[in-house]
Amino acid sequence: MANGNVIEINEAEFQAAIKDFDRMIHSMQEKEVRKIQRAKAKVYFVEEMKRNSHSVRLENMISVTTAKKNHVPPYAVRIGVVKNDKALFPKFSAQALASVIEYGTAERYRQLKAAGFVTGRQSTGSMPAAPFLRPAWDANVFAFMAAVEKAIQQRVFKAVGRAA
Repeated sequence: MANGNVIEINEAEFQAAIKDFDRMIHSMQEKEVRKIQRAKAKVYFVEEMKRNSHSVRLENMISVTTAKKNHVPPYAVRIGVVKNDKALFPKFSAQALASVIEYGTAERYRQLKAAGFVTGRQSTGSMPAAPFLRPAWDANVFAFMAAVEKAIQQRVFKAVGRAA
């Protein structure tokens, strides 16, 4: 070729690269990725979410868990108020309480009845939002993603037999 670029490929190196790619693809299982995510999420999110919590009872419910496959995409974990203790939250689950605190509520009304007739309504009040989960996520999401990416990269390179 007069004005073109010439690319030379060494057959042995090419076959070795294909084998490396094949090992990389099969080196990481979904279970391992979730394990890395859980470990990094505990470091980057859970402690700050607990510090931001407005309730000592809710603080103990904040954790990281493996998400159920039928609810989320593969390789996902749940971070936040994922536990519930019926003794501490008998009528209103920990997740529901966390949602009310995180997002607040608009003013609501209940009907007042007398002898089966609606006689009026009464405000049950409103609660302003006091976010404690989202600020922890926003502050740490990029550091978390970089740490997960680095850990996965190290694991893949270890499987291939190279230094990261």
